[in-house]
Amino acid sequence: MNTSIKESSGMKENRIPFYRKIIFKVFFLIFFVLVFVLGFNLILTNNMMNERIQQRLNDDFQSAFYMTENFINLVSQTSQMWAKEIVANHFSFQVIKQHQPEEISSLLGIEKNKMSADSIILLDEQGRILAQSGSDFKIGDSLSYQDIVKQTFKSRTSLTKILRERESFIVYSSAIIQQDNKIKGMLLVGYFINDSFVENIKKNTSLEIAFIGNSAVMSSSQWGTSNNLDILPISYLDYQNLLYSPQLIKEIIYKDKVYIVNARKLHNMESLTTGSILFAYPYDKIKQQKSDLLHKKLDILYLSLLIALLIIYIVVRKYLVAISKLTQAMHGVSDNKVYEKINIDSQDEIELLATSFNQMGTELNTLHTNLESEIERKTQELKELNDNLHSLVVSEIEKNRQKEQQLVQQSRLAQMGEMISMIAHQWRQPLAAISSTSMAIHLKAQLNKLDNDTAIELSDKISDYSQHLSTTIDDFREFFKPNKEKQETNYTELVDGVLKIIKVSINNKDIEIITHLNCHKTLYSYPNEIKQVILNLLKNAEDALLEKQPDNPVITIATQDGILTVSDNAGGISEEYIDKIFAPYFSTKTKKDGTGLGLYMSKTIIEEHCGGRLSVSNDKEGAVFMVVL
Repeated sequence: MNTSIKESSGMKENRIPFYRKIIFKVFFLIFFVLVFVLGFNLILTNNMMNERIQQRLNDDFQSAFYMTENFINLVSQTSQMWAKEIVANHFSFQVIKQHQPEEISSLLGIEKNKMSADSIILLDEQGRILAQSGSDFKIGDSLSYQDIVKQTFKSRTSLTKILRERESFIVYSSAIIQQDNKIKGMLLVGYFINDSFVENIKKNTSLEIAFIGNSAVMSSSQWGTSNNLDILPISYLDYQNLLYSPQLIKEIIYKDKVYIVNARKLHNMESLTTGSILFAYPYDKIKQQKSDLLHKKLDILYLSLLIALLIIYIVVRKYLVAISKLTQAMHGVSDNKVYEKINIDSQDEIELLATSFNQMGTELNTLHTNLESEIERKTQELKELNDNLHSLVVSEIEKNRQKEQQLVQQSRLAQMGEMISMIAHQWRQPLAAISSTSMAIHLKAQLNKLDNDTAIELSDKISDYSQHLSTTIDDFREFFKPNKEKQETNYTELVDGVLKIIKVSINNKDIEIITHLNCHKTLYSYPNEIKQVILNLLKNAEDALLEKQPDNPVITIATQDGILTVSDNAGGISEEYIDKIFAPYFSTKTKKDGTGLGLYMSKTIIEEHCGGRLSVSNDKEGAVFMVVL
């Protein structure tokens, strides 16, 4: 006992690994706390920095959108001004009537070049094209379906709208041609929002820009490459989310380059949505800004951490020295050395701990003196208790074994009583035949009619009947002979062996036995014990049928796939009793005494001796006992 105490508590300080020393644990704990706090602060700071950057991005996107709209509005106003001026100066109704369409188209081309427009179209009062320059439409085409044409004719005022032409957006302005307050036609002046137009906007915003119609790219700037966008660089669903949430931004990758994108709806001059604009901010610029800010913050945090750790180490070391003294004193007590008083004058909790330890050391010395004798006494008591417990366990096991033997004996005696009744049934007919033959011999002898042939014939009959009785005795004796070793057998042999003994007795009680023996699988078990189980199940079915008295009582024995079932048509077992049916001394027999041991011993034989399973259930006719081996 003393040796184990020395080994567990007498460890010298210089044997303790560094990572297990208090100074390391305290230092590590404080370091972890500081790192956690500072890291949490860093995360918060980083989140704030991300929020500021996101706010700045939203501001930049909003500013770029306003600038783009203003640029488009400026183009719209310019085109409307030119349209009105051309109509006022050159295209009165008389001028149109005096010239051929080709001549008017040439005049339109001159005016288009003069104002740097992309398209000029002259329409009649029905909206059909009389002449055009720069447009994909042909002379004679009708544009009456266009909103700008319908609304201009209806309102009799000049309008500006953003339309789609040549897979791009175009800003069209209208001007009415009229005579005597009657509309005679209309002039449309248009400017395309093409890639060159977008590049001019990009120079003023430093953002990549793309004009989108539905999900198609109408025009765009050169996104970090020498080529313009061909397809939308973001999924349609994500793009729709951006359109309906103007403050939302999303990170995308386009041609191995990361962008932060935002989208806004594009409106025409009457604030009707006609398309959308996609803005993109190169992530490299944001990443560089974040990296610079983060490095500065990390430098400050690392310096603060080192200063904090230095201060903590100086403060903690003072207390660790006192704790080290307490540790050495504790080692002395565990090594059975004379306890020496610890003197610590720190005027704090450590001093209180040292005082308490001094008192504890004195008490430990006293307790240690009596500890070994107390342990020895308790050990002896425990040994005696274990010995008594072992004796009790052995005694109870022996009692249980004897009870089980008694149950087996009672079951065998009950079966033997039933066997005597079966022997009586088996012998009744042969004995009656022997008696009748003997009387015949006696009568013929009295009448002097007994010749040698008749005597021999009658004596042979008596011999056959006697041999049948002897065979019956051998069957019953073999039935109760216990198997000491497992033998090969099968369900068919087992059932036939039992039916030789009990079938006559059951048939005499007007009970039919039906067999369906379809399993001839070889079993390696104890045949006579299994026969006793089958006999018990048949007797149990017989008793149930005699008690319930059903019409046409039947017992069915069936084998299939390694399973043997014994069933009857007596109506089944009550749900109240079915869970107790295999309990010892439990019986439901009412018309004659039952020991309550037959089914209990049958389950014991099948499950404990033969390693199988015996169970019971009800079907629509009656009870079904199932043996699985």
